[in-house]
Amino acid sequence: MTGEKSHFESKTTRRPAYGVPVLLCAMASLVTLPAVAQRTDDNAVTAASDAFGNTVGFQTIGLYGPINVRGFNPAQAENLRIEGLYYDQQLTYSNPFLFSRSDMRVGIAAQSYSFPSPTGIVDYKLRTPGDTALVSVLLTHGPLNMATAEVDAQYPLVKDVVSVGVSVANWNNFDYNYARSSNTLGYTLLLRIRPDARSEIVPFVGYTHNGEHQELPSVYANGLNPLPMYNEQRLAAQDWTSWGWNQLTAGVIAKTTLGNSWRVAAGVFRSLAQNSQNFNDLLLGPTAGGIADRIVDVTPPMRAGSYSGDLRFSRVTVDGAHERELTFDVRGRNVERDYGGDSVLGLGSVSITRRDSVPAPVLAFSALSHDEVRQTGVGASYNERWKGVGTLSLGVLETNYRRTLEIPGSAGSTERTSQVLPTASFTVDAGRHATTYASYTRGLEDSANAPTSAVNRGEPVPATPTWQIDGGLRVVPRTDLQLLLGVFKVHKSYFNVDAAGRYGPLGDISSRGVEGSATLSALDGLKVVAGLVLLRPEVDRQPFVSGGTGTVPVGPVPRTINVNVDYAPANWGRWATALQWTSLSSRVVTNDDQFKLPPLSTLNVGVRYKVRLFNRPCSARLDVANVTDQTGLTISSLYAVFPVLRRNYTLTLATDI
Repeated sequence: MTGEKSHFESKTTRRPAYGVPVLLCAMASLVTLPAVAQRTDDNAVTAASDAFGNTVGFQTIGLYGPINVRGFNPAQAENLRIEGLYYDQQLTYSNPFLFSRSDMRVGIAAQSYSFPSPTGIVDYKLRTPGDTALVSVLLTHGPLNMATAEVDAQYPLVKDVVSVGVSVANWNNFDYNYARSSNTLGYTLLLRIRPDARSEIVPFVGYTHNGEHQELPSVYANGLNPLPMYNEQRLAAQDWTSWGWNQLTAGVIAKTTLGNSWRVAAGVFRSLAQNSQNFNDLLLGPTAGGIADRIVDVTPPMRAGSYSGDLRFSRVTVDGAHERELTFDVRGRNVERDYGGDSVLGLGSVSITRRDSVPAPVLAFSALSHDEVRQTGVGASYNERWKGVGTLSLGVLETNYRRTLEIPGSAGSTERTSQVLPTASFTVDAGRHATTYASYTRGLEDSANAPTSAVNRGEPVPATPTWQIDGGLRVVPRTDLQLLLGVFKVHKSYFNVDAAGRYGPLGDISSRGVEGSATLSALDGLKVVAGLVLLRPEVDRQPFVSGGTGTVPVGPVPRTINVNVDYAPANWGRWATALQWTSLSSRVVTNDDQFKLPPLSTLNVGVRYKVRLFNRPCSARLDVANVTDQTGLTISSLYAVFPVLRRNYTLTLATDI
């Protein structure tokens, strides 16, 4: 699913840039530092262990992502980790300059975490600096007129003790989903400190300054009408509209080993989002003929910030082929968010295809409301692993949650809840090549804030209990072939917009499904990563929803197929090629299940060339997305509509100095 553009939700970010490879390598020839391949070897396909989703550098593949796992949004549910440690984030999208990769952990892969979460885990890996001096430059151009340059550097200040990593980036016109022009400046700083052979401390900070102008209208369905096809880039953008936001992500991670058995890991994190006065041009409830209600919603400056932390003690004992691990965990978060105060102007019914100019509205803001969440958790888990037999994991996390709302003109409110969240999982080695698995997990998870299409736009909602059960089979008949097949059911509270236009709880939602993954690297230079998910979502609406006679929620896709191929045979020399094919089944767009978007398939192809110039590795990659120039729409669970980008091109150039 595609994310919404709301008060504290990051924009859709792509990572382009531009440049000349010979120029880059000429720059490299002037530097005599020892080089180790870094950005020139970024490859999400070859790095993938399954088809459930991963990101390496600028490349993303797989069935799932940080905002879409099994029909739900793990980023909104706060199921995020940094280097395996619990982390609260105030924007849906992470800082792309701070993390080298992210991995989606579902099914058997999620069992490696002592305290898993329903709807899976998104685990971010920091760009931790190594012990070799290195500078990497990455430039791309496309899609459309996007252009970005990024420089990553690392240097050992004290050999084998202290290393520093720095990155500086500039993206231009990256936000084509939302604005005619956009710009981002990003800076990161990381240290890697190893006071002894058993300990490591990694402080880090990442900051981005973002701005854009001439906002494209956001289109929201109303669950009643079939949708018209339209080209997003041809929607009317007003000269006086703009968006600005700053993002800060900082923290420190420390890990050490005590004696022969005890391991300690701790992380403290800060996430901060600051918005300027921002303009939302909204087209609500378009009919099949393209007539929609137009609203201009202007939000005042506001901020959202959180502190979060995770402290973990683990005792590991090994007796031959038998390993035991006992883990104690303390985690928590403190979140403060502003919302409300919008200045809203209704402009009546318009055709979404007309490119009329309207005068800037007279602004009338009201006082901001304030939301504060404090949540703590204390837990313990016990894991047994028998080589050649299987594993068993039992855990419990007691979490205490308090939410306070301060609303101007009212007395405010506070709600508290305490939940005991058990988890249990096991694997059984069924022969030399097969492993079966199953797990049960409960959670207390957040849901999305109210979208800009709601009358209570931007309002956060309380965390609610969730649960998940899954199981399946992993078969590894050869070292170069892995097959995964699993089934699952996830159950949550259902939040959406009711007949009065207010966002809130509307009942329960469950998602049952089958997911499969196959990875193959049997031939010279060939890697195939293929995945399939069959989803059967069902919603039980309790309050009345306009047109809500159906049982299928808007947003989730019943069938998704994703196939990725990377081919770099030795006899091709410096050349390689890649392919990605994605197929979506039809999916409902109305609350009575009567109207659906047609099936949609897209094909992306790419070719890359690697060479050493001036004894420095350089690479050039050309990607063509949507080769067959398909048209189509996607729709999120909050009814936000996005056209598929037509055929487009991206050139990526990289060198490691």
